[in-house]
Amino acid sequence: MPPPSEVPLLVRFWARAGTFDARANDQHSIWAGSIVNGYGQLTGPDGRKHYAHRVAWELVNGPIPPGMIVRHKCPSGPIRSCVRPCHLELGTTADNAADRMLDGPQIITRPMNEELAAACRYLFASEQFSQRDIAEIVLGDRTAQPQVARIVAGKTYPNAPGPLTQRGKGRKPRFRHA
Repeated sequence: MPPPSEVPLLVRFWARAGTFDARANDQHSIWAGSIVNGYGQLTGPDGRKHYAHRVAWELVNGPIPPGMIVRHKCPSGPIRSCVRPCHLELGTTADNAADRMLDGPQIITRPMNEELAAACRYLFASEQFSQRDIAEIVLGDRTAQPQVARIVAGKTYPNAPGPLTQRGKGRKPRFRHA
């Protein structure tokens, strides 16, 4: 099997793009790879990080002209992790700012309460679910993983029941430096 850096970007992109019915214009293609601040992210063959929606635009339409950005124009409102090419459009930063004013604040997760915090703690303590899985199950969006990390560590919702844990404080270093 070739290393990821040798797999064409086109193949790596579509392997992580969510499935959708091409006949249904309102269906989203939600990015299944890495997500940062709600936006899909993909590492290119050069090792640099690229936003998945920008890669989607370039694969279908060609290079993004200088001074232009790729805007989310999903029919049901902007969804940052959507990479469906027909839900994307070029524009300026001023266009994007105007879109945000029209769309209002984007609520990514459902409101949290102590019962949901307890559910997060018990699920995580079972060691059967990752924090990202719990964010998707309980809060409805896997990008809420940092919120789940604060809950299971007791940094937020201190009065909620459930076991507190410090498990999962990041990856261990690969190499030990002397």
